Amino acid sequence: MNVLITAGGTREDIDSVRSVSNHATGRLGSLIADSFAKEGAEITYICGESAILPSCGNIEIIRVRNVNGLIETIETLLHKSLFDCVIHSMAVSDYTPQTVLSIDEITKSIIDTLQEPEIPQNQLYDRIRTAIMECGKPLSNKKISSKVPDIALLLKQTPKVIGRIKSIQPDTLLVGFKLLSGVSEKELLQAGQNLLTQNSCDFVLANDLENIERDLHKAILIDKNGVLQRANTKREIAEIIYKCVSERIGA
Repeated sequence: MNVLITAGGTREDIDSVRSVSNHATGRLGSLIADSFAKEGAEITYICGESAILPSCGNIEIIRVRNVNGLIETIETLLHKSLFDCVIHSMAVSDYTPQTVLSIDEITKSIIDTLQEPEIPQNQLYDRIRTAIMECGKPLSNKKISSKVPDIALLLKQTPKVIGRIKSIQPDTLLVGFKLLSGVSEKELLQAGQNLLTQNSCDFVLANDLENIERDLHKAILIDKNGVLQRANTKREIAEIIYKCVSERIGA
């Protein structure tokens, strides 16, 4: 069985010394990789720069920093090799820094716009929005000066990674992950089903951040027919994912 696993989190640069990241450690992904590797699967493990690594030694490790690096790596691998399964557990940044804005400049720009004569009411929103966007300074590799007392960081959405997988390898078995926080089980399962349907996943692991603490990790594995398995720890999650995937593939 040839398996591609993503784990950990991405990091989006603001400047040469600052970045936006998340708290994902990659521990769950490492346990999943070990579960498959111990059963003889060939594993390619794409992970964030600080992610926990699997303990098995026969795993190819590829480090990536940001969403663009992840996309480039995944697409290269999917075009190069056929995978029986892709397990996309990585916490991918939803946003990346676009520009930095001075609060003082934003305020002045809004005031100046409001003082312009004869702006139709239905155009005022767009005019103010344009004025604010024009205050932005393009990001660069240089460190942002700390002399400006108050700044705002404008973020833009990153491309969705999971939707690209089946478009390149439609026959691979795809496991997606859905994380919400403080929702009902009904809402969590619906979000998991939406992810499954929209991205042609075969399985989705639905979990709630409020039910994750150290070794405790309550989660529900679903497919198009509904709930398949429930787990209470990361190790149990790794075991049920291996079991369901191997049964589906017939390995």
